[in-house]
Amino acid sequence: MASAFDGVILIAHGARDARWMEPFFRVRDELAGRLAPAAVAIAFMEFAAPTFADGVADLYRGGARTILVIPIFLSGGGHVAKEVPELVGAERKRYHDAIFSVAGA
Repeated sequence: MASAFDGVILIAHGARDARWMEPFFRVRDELAGRLAPAAVAIAFMEFAAPTFADGVADLYRGGARTILVIPIFLSGGGHVAKEVPELVGAERKRYHDAIFSVAGA
C-alpha cells in the first residue's frame, strides 16, 4: 500500500541535556525502518539541533514534497496548538510546492 507522504518530521520540545533527546532519536530510527521509503527526520523547538527548519530542509533536499509533521508531546498545549502551526506556516512559505499535514500530539 502506498503511503500518503514521502517525508515525516517528528518535532519535540528540546533540552540542553543530550540524554533527554536520546529516546527521540531512537523513535526516529525505528520509524525510519518502518516507514521506508519515506524519509524520517527529527527536529526540536528549542535548546537543541536540528531545528524544524533544518529538518524540513533535509527532507526537501532528499525529494520529500508531501510531509507529515508529528508533534511528540503528551498533550496538545501551547506548543502544539500555536507554535507548531507557526513553524509549519513558515515552511509552507519557503517550500511552495510542498504539502504539509500536521498530526495531533
